Amino acid sequence: MNYNIDYKELYNTSPYGYFCSLPDGTIIDSNKRFLEFTNYKRKEVINIKKVTDFLSIGGKIYFQTIYSQKLNLTGTVEEINFDFIKKDGTKFPVLINSVEIKSKEGHHIFTQSTVFNISQRKKYETELLIAKKKSEELSNELTLRNKELQIGSELILQQKLQLEKFNQELENKNKQLSNFTHIASHNLRAPVSNLNSLMDFYNESTDIDDKAMLFTKFEIVIGHLTETLNELIASVKIQMDVNIKHDPVIFDVILSKTMGILEGKILESSAVITSNFAEVPNIEYPKLYLESIILNLLSNSIRYRSPNRIAKIHLSTEINNNEITLIVTDNGLGIDLKKHRHRLFKLNNTFHRHPDSKGVGLFMTKIQIETIGGSIDVESEVEKGTTFKVMLRKI
Repeated sequence: MNYNIDYKELYNTSPYGYFCSLPDGTIIDSNKRFLEFTNYKRKEVINIKKVTDFLSIGGKIYFQTIYSQKLNLTGTVEEINFDFIKKDGTKFPVLINSVEIKSKEGHHIFTQSTVFNISQRKKYETELLIAKKKSEELSNELTLRNKELQIGSELILQQKLQLEKFNQELENKNKQLSNFTHIASHNLRAPVSNLNSLMDFYNESTDIDDKAMLFTKFEIVIGHLTETLNELIASVKIQMDVNIKHDPVIFDVILSKTMGILEGKILESSAVITSNFAEVPNIEYPKLYLESIILNLLSNSIRYRSPNRIAKIHLSTEINNNEITLIVTDNGLGIDLKKHRHRLFKLNNTFHRHPDSKGVGLFMTKIQIETIGGSIDVESEVEKGTTFKVMLRKI
């Protein structure tokens, strides 16, 4: 098939504008598309207009410094952007591709240039820039909202933590008040019971020297009882504080005071009490609580001693895993932990038939220990003895 392609028509209707210019820039030919772009008639352009006549002042400077220099150096220019000025003075953006045509001798004869109108592309670019700006503004607004939400969330978290702290303080306060009630009833019962024991010894004794010795014991126990009452009164003030006061206390001093309170029971039972606080001789701890803990554990060891052997009770301290631990070991009746471990520290639970068993001491001891952040554990074997390990505090 023979195709008659009209290259002249193709030249004129191409989407590209085309013009041919002399080395001084005078346009000597153009296609119809270029004339349509600029709205000039052919006779108004050919051999009359120069390329720079379609450029603004800024465009002319760029033409001379960039376009012409590159064309002279390489003979070609690819996709340099200009704003061309139409006949009516309006502008439109173009991309120019130019090729320098030379003679056989190498002289620049003329330049062929194509002009692509990129108004639509610029419009798209402008729309994309506007969309990008809006997207950035939206992103910034979202970032700001997220920041505000984060601040709000942090405030809520802080309020939650404050409420949790307040609830914890309230819970501790309730425990302290409960402890105070038990201490007031339980700790006073021990010295009063001790006084009764001494009174029995005193009444049964006929020896004047023994009576005199026992009377001095009365003075000691009454002194401890007075001191305990004073400390209980002081503890009422402590309950009003947000935090429990920690005192510097010496284990030997606390044990000596406790043995004085229990002296009647110790004499009555002939219990042998030893101690070794060399590893941890002192501690920062609520004095009233520590006295109550040692009093409960020691009085329990005496109360639940075995009738088949002399009671031997040993108290010591040690450091394990950065924890200060108080250890109280006896060779008493022991506890069947398989049966009783789950209720060992519950209120009003007893494990031996003893007239003084109230099921309060271990319950109160555990509450006091946990209030300060510690814990208590027990190892025991029936008819061999019991060991309580009290984690008092971390170092």
